[in-house]
Amino acid sequence: MASKDSYGIVEWYGNGNGHRCGYCKSSNGNISDGMWAHALTVQNYQDLIDRGWRRSGKYCYKPLMNKTCCPHYTIKMEALNFRMNKSHKKIIKQVNKYLIHGIKPGEVKGQDQDEARDAPHSEAGNVPEGETPTVDMKGETTPGVENTATSSTQIPKPETVKDSAMDIVKSEDATKSKKEIRKGEGADPNKPPCRKAKDIRIEMKKKKLLAAGKDPQEVEEMFQKKSNPTDGVKSLEDYLNEPSNTDNCAHKLEIKLIRSNPRQRPAFVDSFKESHLVFKKYQMSIHHEDESDCDISQFENFLVDSPLKETKGEDKTHGRVSMGYGSFHQHYILDGRIIAVGVVDILPHCISSVYLYYHPDYSFLALGTYTALQEIAFTRSLNKMDQELKYYYMGYYIHSCPKMVYKGQYYPSFLLCPETYTWQPIEKCRPKLDQNRYSRLAPDGVEDENLNVPDDKITVLYMRQLMNYAIYTQLNPKAKDAKAVKKYSQLVGKKVAPNMMLFRSG
Repeated sequence: MASKDSYGIVEWYGNGNGHRCGYCKSSNGNISDGMWAHALTVQNYQDLIDRGWRRSGKYCYKPLMNKTCCPHYTIKMEALNFRMNKSHKKIIKQVNKYLIHGIKPGEVKGQDQDEARDAPHSEAGNVPEGETPTVDMKGETTPGVENTATSSTQIPKPETVKDSAMDIVKSEDATKSKKEIRKGEGADPNKPPCRKAKDIRIEMKKKKLLAAGKDPQEVEEMFQKKSNPTDGVKSLEDYLNEPSNTDNCAHKLEIKLIRSNPRQRPAFVDSFKESHLVFKKYQMSIHHEDESDCDISQFENFLVDSPLKETKGEDKTHGRVSMGYGSFHQHYILDGRIIAVGVVDILPHCISSVYLYYHPDYSFLALGTYTALQEIAFTRSLNKMDQELKYYYMGYYIHSCPKMVYKGQYYPSFLLCPETYTWQPIEKCRPKLDQNRYSRLAPDGVEDENLNVPDDKITVLYMRQLMNYAIYTQLNPKAKDAKAVKKYSQLVGKKVAPNMMLFRSG
């Protein structure tokens, strides 16, 4: 066997009694299996989430899909083929407008903030208890586990835009025909024609370059290349990078990736207090938690502690990601101040979104959706260094909860079948889930290839010695844990059981 350092170490808890469900409000319908992960390799955790597991701090849990009241289906999105919808574009444009011009959504330039009309955004509304108190695209809280920072939470309400004209259209229909309809006079010929802000910015840049002595032909070629490399279709990166390609922005947004485990890094230590303060403000303001529920201890247990071992890019056999793999905090810094933090795990095949918290003063920027789009773009950038890393994991999708279906709007998305652990397009899953909360998603004939694990392929740690379970039972003929170990091996699967040490006390 390899050295202990190449293995994860876990303690199996199994499933306890049912506890309160934050989605359907059942008092004891939420049931899951769990284990405490002292350490996991990034490959361990990648294989675990591909079998329906998630982590909260160092606690890993897996809902009992055929027993729990609101089945949790693991959802992932193929980042390389991501297609934005109109809502995504609108939110990015609103953020860009604020960064470039200092104009908040719904606010007219030069208008006092108190007079500005409040614009609807996707960061309002109530979230069911038990769902991760992140706004929009983040992970879930650990069900029934103490020392997590989410005792009662709230969730984003989908963005709604009301067309004011529709409120009066019926009353107008009855009288419109009786009114004289005046023909429009058209545009005022004495005023210059309307132009897009982007065209005006490009013209100003050209003038600056020409004034600096640049060759006119080079300037034209420069903007021709920038204009659109894909026949007029702007990419996600084109939208997100607009402020960085604009001079004299009203605000400066920086995104810094900081390794959170191990936490001794100077960048993490130096920003710890400020980051925790944003977390506390978020929990107290958005989720109405008491100050004691979001103190430093809760923050560390929930969002800082991680079982994932640091893996450097050059040590990984399937890629070369410069920052390495493991657990990170992604700081969104506006004008030198942290306004949001995305907690993410960088794994061999994906970025797994764990949580998001942000300063309540900036909720108008729809940071839940905006940071999710940034994380998708980040996944795509990492794929250039590691071609196996191409998915964005969004936690759990709960079809029976209307407030959770927004996760399926990130196309193309796939759900994990709870019986075969194969990925199925969400479009094919919805009809099945419309009929039953719990459903096998894979076609008939497909089976779980990693279900049955022989005893000699289950690695255990006993008396500080690494051994397989068959040897352990020979050393402990009176051991009565065969049923629990069998269940553990079936839930973690054939890939994980040999590469993760199950702690046995005797």
